[in-house]
Amino acid sequence: MLYGVFCRLGRPAGEYPTLLGAVQAVSVVSWAFPEACWVVESQHTAEAVRDAFQSAIEPGDLALVFPMQVGPARWTSLKNWRFGRQFLQSALAREQSPASR
Repeated sequence: MLYGVFCRLGRPAGEYPTLLGAVQAVSVVSWAFPEACWVVESQHTAEAVRDAFQSAIEPGDLALVFPMQVGPARWTSLKNWRFGRQFLQSALAREQSPASR
């Protein structure tokens, strides 16, 4: 399942020592784009993804986790975002494969 994870943090994401580890713990693969936002492919539930982020941020910070489907999504060319383009193309291929239905 793909999730969009959007955080509102009290300080830069790089100042949270366990945040990247939390992303990696729940992700098969992830793509960070801009500061404190990720597209995460995970085998975990939205609740588990939320809990992993919640354990890595401060109590006053916010993490929103939204399930996503890539198939109906549209994006620009992403010509300067090579990893992002590959990430989305791979996610779309998996979503459209007969095994995922």
